Amino acid sequence: MFRSACCTRWAAAVALLFAAAPAVAGDPYDDSDFATEVVEYIEGTGVGSDWLSGDPFTDATTAVGRPTVDTTGDGWYIPPGDPVPVVPVYPAFRSFELVTVGTGGHLILGFDHPVLDHPRNPYGLDLVVFGNSFQVIGGEGAWTNGDPEDTVMGGGGFAEPGTVSVSQDGLIWYTFQEGPFADDFGPTLGRVYDPEAPDESLGEWNQWWGQPTDPTIPLDPWWDWSTFVGHTVADMAEAYDGSAGGTGFDLAWLDVPDLEWIRYVRIESPASGGTTEVDAVSDVFPLLGDFDRDGDVDLADFGRCQECWTGSDTGPRPAGCLPADADGDGDVDHADHALFISYLTGPTLP
Repeated sequence: MFRSACCTRWAAAVALLFAAAPAVAGDPYDDSDFATEVVEYIEGTGVGSDWLSGDPFTDATTAVGRPTVDTTGDGWYIPPGDPVPVVPVYPAFRSFELVTVGTGGHLILGFDHPVLDHPRNPYGLDLVVFGNSFQVIGGEGAWTNGDPEDTVMGGGGFAEPGTVSVSQDGLIWYTFQEGPFADDFGPTLGRVYDPEAPDESLGEWNQWWGQPTDPTIPLDPWWDWSTFVGHTVADMAEAYDGSAGGTGFDLAWLDVPDLEWIRYVRIESPASGGTTEVDAVSDVFPLLGDFDRDGDVDLADFGRCQECWTGSDTGPRPAGCLPADADGDGDVDHADHALFISYLTGPTLP
């Protein structure tokens, strides 16, 4: 696991086997947590085709719904008919999973509700954009759908950054001019690393990957490609702590007065060259304090918070304890408990 950096915000300068699929029963999120409509897709130049099927990456509806959980084999190291959980070194890559914006093109997606600049969102992030960037494997290794403990990350990652803008009405746009960018760090993780409870539906070979990750939980915005160099895929998956990854955005970084919510997200590939891929866009869930995600913060949540106690400067916090780290400094101590108490509402009170 990796210790979070201090809680100061990062400066603004700096489908399942088919198309993007709806949430399934038992997930802590629902369809409305993701973009629900394609408002406009203008194909840019340089859009390629799926090397297995020959189909172009031009189906914009693949960006609706949650990001891809399982993709397929690539035909080189893994048979194309095999299911392959998306991991940070092996991203979604099929035409029924992703849409490519293309140089000079753009994609506009809409939510069916306002995406809020919510003060209790983890790390202050409000939405997450998923592409198909990936961490580079060290040496000359390749992903073979094997033991995540056996694959070590090398230096850097592969990304095709695209510019992100947001709007309330689809007419007036506010752009993250200096980043962060779509299809950049961090790479998507489709399933939780859970050797104790692997998903048997994937086949007898699967000894490592459990339930789908949660795309409404963002990554620590201080992380970058260098964070995981020299660590294994298993290390990186554990550090995600249930998150599906993606690139997080905070509306406050735009420094626009009274921009408290948005409904539309526009992603553009740079006119100077680049072919940004988009898998999904999610609304971040205001997780702090609400462990069971039932919409309130009550004594059941407080019991979980106590189990997460580490003390000051003695992190990293245990797995699954992000809701208890109210100040985002990587541990769970008296400061977090004081904030947690301020969040208490009682049962059924939002």
